[in-house]
Amino acid sequence: MKTQPPELSLSKTLDLPGAIEDLAAPAYVIDRDGCFRWVNDAYIDMLGDRRGQPFVDGVAPEHRALARTNFARKVVGKTTRIFDLRVLDHEGNSVTLRITSSPLRRDGKVVGVFGIGVPIERSSSQALELFDELTPRQREVLRLLSEGLETQDIAERLGIADETARNHIRALLRTTGAHSRLEAVVMGMRLGLLEPQIAPPDDDGPAPAAGE
Repeated sequence: MKTQPPELSLSKTLDLPGAIEDLAAPAYVIDRDGCFRWVNDAYIDMLGDRRGQPFVDGVAPEHRALARTNFARKVVGKTTRIFDLRVLDHEGNSVTLRITSSPLRRDGKVVGVFGIGVPIERSSSQALELFDELTPRQREVLRLLSEGLETQDIAERLGIADETARNHIRALLRTTGAHSRLEAVVMGMRLGLLEPQIAPPDDDGPAPAAGE
């Protein structure tokens, strides 16, 4: 009996659709008519649920020609390099995504386009403006997140309910544009708003003398 290649066996045992759904970056499928057929949760959280809508409606006007050109290449089965595209979130604000996409085939025929867009980090000045909008409580929550505390620990430290702590964390992510708690902490450290957590010295011997 002929042994299947390992990659073919893996494709039948791994939950690839579930992994794509759980990606932290926006992922999408556009049909040949140019309409969104599927988007993952990260796409909906950042850009809104655009299923059934023309994909160009969510692209900033100045980048629509670029988006159409790359889509047309995919529909005829050609590849394209990674490119940056300005899109509009659900509030109409411009967001720059670094796009990588590929033709989606069924029985050898291109039926659509699958893509992933990774948000490009904002400039320091833009990020600092967003962090300036945090409330004192949200800043405290950010500091506690930087210490590695989970939601329940933060709630206990602040003397509030778990759900209240969860709401503060959601508001923190929404205000800063971070897509995860870790990203918010990293952004805060880069901006100099948080002190890096330094592990205490080991007790296995005396501390080094000054200047060593």
